[in-house]
Amino acid sequence: YLLTTLLMLSLAAPLHAAQNERDYYVSMSGRRAASTGRMVKLELDSSFGVRPRSQMDSSIPSRSLSPWTYRETWVESRLPQRISQAQCLSTFCLNLRGKGEDAVLEAKPIQHQMLVLHKRSKRKGSKADKKYVFRLGTEVVTVGCTCVRPNVLQQE
Repeated sequence: YLLTTLLMLSLAAPLHAAQNERDYYVSMSGRRAASTGRMVKLELDSSFGVRPRSQMDSSIPSRSLSPWTYRETWVESRLPQRISQAQCLSTFCLNLRGKGEDAVLEAKPIQHQMLVLHKRSKRKGSKADKKYVFRLGTEVVTVGCTCVRPNVLQQE
């Protein structure tokens, strides 16, 4: 029960980055929580400093020997709704002079598993009573690209 609560609270930063000032109520699952019908209010602290991607060093993807670009994904029922995914721009890494690719090193994505909330409607009565149930989930997000040696299999 405590672990689930901590996981829910760890979502506050991406929720704050994705949403404006809103309160969310999260239904806790599990035997103990289900027996009490317990709801947890998830308040987002507006003073928490989450840097938007526009304020981050935007030259890193283009200066890398394995350059990448970002593609935005948007899912209305997911929190955060917007997630940026990196896409490697080449199969091989650039040579140190920056002219052409070097087949000695391959460009591979760097992936990170992040926590997300999936929102489902829980309709009871009028639209004023509209409530949501949030389900904790994970998504694999590509955050950048790196150079690796190719995986070579020796023939016998």
